[in-house]
Amino acid sequence: MAKQKIQEIKLDDLHLWSENPRDPINVDSTDHEIIKRAIAGNPTKWNLQNLISEMGSYYDFSELPTVVNVDGRFVVYDGNRRIAVLKYLQSEDLYASLGGGLFFKLEPNELRVLTKIPCNICDVNTALTNIERKHSSNGSWGVLEREYFLNVHRGYAKSVFLRIDEQTRLITDNPLLNKRFVKDEVLTKRNLNQIGFDVDQEKGIVSNYSEQDAKEILGKVPALIKDKAVTTRDNRGELKKILLEKYPELEGRVVQFDAARKNMVLDIQGDLQEKRIRKTPVTKMSNELFGRALMLKPGKVNDLYRALVDIDTRTKEDDAVLPFIGMALRLLIEVAARMYYQGAVEDDQVASKFLKEAKNNLNQTDKNSLSLTNDWLSDRMNLNAILQKYAHGNIEYTREGILATSKIVADILDHYFKK
Repeated sequence: MAKQKIQEIKLDDLHLWSENPRDPINVDSTDHEIIKRAIAGNPTKWNLQNLISEMGSYYDFSELPTVVNVDGRFVVYDGNRRIAVLKYLQSEDLYASLGGGLFFKLEPNELRVLTKIPCNICDVNTALTNIERKHSSNGSWGVLEREYFLNVHRGYAKSVFLRIDEQTRLITDNPLLNKRFVKDEVLTKRNLNQIGFDVDQEKGIVSNYSEQDAKEILGKVPALIKDKAVTTRDNRGELKKILLEKYPELEGRVVQFDAARKNMVLDIQGDLQEKRIRKTPVTKMSNELFGRALMLKPGKVNDLYRALVDIDTRTKEDDAVLPFIGMALRLLIEVAARMYYQGAVEDDQVASKFLKEAKNNLNQTDKNSLSLTNDWLSDRMNLNAILQKYAHGNIEYTREGILATSKIVADILDHYFKK
């Protein structure tokens, strides 16, 4: 009989599942690394922004996270997306380092103070059974996610479909292939054999082709699905025939796999994504320190600002410089504070006092970084604490976090030292 119980657990004690079929990564990954990947590295898999729109400003307790006690750690087997959003909202360090990567139309005050969550605590087998039932019925997993789950968590042999993706990322990079009919009737061992590939139980997917030819041939498969040359009704078992009809230049090059010939193990990850023409430009977060060029009054503040911009311009690709930039942002605020008070305040808290005064004086019309500065003004983040941690090395240095912090600093400098 399944062992399950409902128990409230502190959010800080819940750990995200690194082997989540939605987006499995290194088993030793931290919550910070997983959330960073969910927001910046693989956003379409997690779709946290869409979840935020569905959640609104409160947490729905009708669907509890499924949690397993693994060696004294509460690991979230199901409900990782919701827990990731809460951790993002409630951790100043996490929020700062990820640069405000998620946006909320409604102020999520209830979510910010929800520090304990009722969870369904159960053993591993019960958790896996619950997850399999839920995701198989609601369509939230694609075929590839299910294949990963069955292999890693249920001990099934790797399917041809899973092997292809592990060695080529063909399905991951072309989500339109992540369908059951593609697995069962297109990317089959028989079809692959006919176009020059085979499945070796030890080596995985192998071919008689050179690496370049293997890339070219497999790389044309996604277009067959996209253009509906192969569908659930038409040509499902005729991959070679349709491939040659659509790409006659491959005639004579696409041949049946021959085990007697020399073959190579496929290892061509990341090279088979269908080339798309982007119709609308994607707005990206500016990679410029301070977010824009500032026009400040001549003096020490302007000199330090310009020096920082110069250093960052020359070292943008070197993450080793990030600790220096973070510490220098704290120094820049310190210099700005001393210039502003002109010796009237000489204690060690001058930067803290300056930031408090700046928070009181800045108003909506002064802000250019808008959402980031709003977060500081509405107490969602403690800028002084973050700058202190940068100064003392007590926070992870990421470019996203440095840029987010620098944009708030830019708004402060603009308010007090603009030319």
